[in-house]
Amino acid sequence: MRKCIAFILCLLALGFSPKAVFGDYFTDISHGFALGEVQELLVGERVVPIIEVEPQTPLSQGVAVILVEPFLSSFSLSQSKELAGYLSEKGWRVVISPFNFNMLPTKSGIESANTSGQGADDQGANNQGTGNQSTGNQSTDAQAAADPSAAEQAPASSGQSSSVIHPRSTNLTQYFDFEQTSDKLTEQLIALNNRLQNVQGYRLVVAQGMLAATFLDATSNDVAFEPDSLVTISPYWPEADVNKSISDLVANSSFPVLDLSIEGLSNWENSTVVMRRNRAKNSLKLHYRQVRLPFSNSVFSLNENQKTPYIQLVANNTIGWTRYLGW
Repeated sequence: MRKCIAFILCLLALGFSPKAVFGDYFTDISHGFALGEVQELLVGERVVPIIEVEPQTPLSQGVAVILVEPFLSSFSLSQSKELAGYLSEKGWRVVISPFNFNMLPTKSGIESANTSGQGADDQGANNQGTGNQSTGNQSTDAQAAADPSAAEQAPASSGQSSSVIHPRSTNLTQYFDFEQTSDKLTEQLIALNNRLQNVQGYRLVVAQGMLAATFLDATSNDVAFEPDSLVTISPYWPEADVNKSISDLVANSSFPVLDLSIEGLSNWENSTVVMRRNRAKNSLKLHYRQVRLPFSNSVFSLNENQKTPYIQLVANNTIGWTRYLGW
């Protein structure tokens, strides 16, 4: 019994480890589906898997791109396929595009990298300097534990100001940098645009959580990525300044936005729900709709025909939104 409990605890520990979650996300996707179901998309020098679902009507509405995060609590790959089934029935060609985040190095990783890059000739002198620096770091960490505000005001060492994780941070999303994520998503959007440039019809993009916020930032920097409409599902970013700017990104966007908010999904997102609605209203955004949806994501059924109520709500609101736009 004790061995079973210890084994389960080890699995849970690995599940919450950043390296375990993001170890080989794209390879797992390629192995998780039938042969030929997953296609390859060349993004720069990287190969990214995508899943395409053909429309089930003679006249196609266009392309619906679903951006998928690698988080268990977000819009998962299986849920994206459910939504793709609904949209394909209405004439949409759906492209499911998983996205993997770049992880920032932790403080220990930066120190080990700096140590490995030192020469053998001046190793003794560097070791002495490193010892003094580690003593200073321990003193800074002790002050941060006693007073969190002191850690924010204390100057960071060169090269570590934007990459060292706060000592009290336990959120996995704190390992991600917004600008790096936006640049990486931009590369993937370029590849998707090149692949879909000959497909006629409207362009609809569906994104949730951190990816929704990143997509809004990417389109604000380059109008070439602007879709005909965007469906955001609980957009947020776990950083106060960036999270507050999401309302401005929504209000200043030139394309219609359907803002779906899942109650209880994220405290970061809940803190900007009213802000996003009021900012869009005060900016006189022409086509904007905000809908609050109940959190009913944890539904299990052995019946393949039993769809997740959460996906049904997202699909119905998305299809209704396209009807409102006259598509």
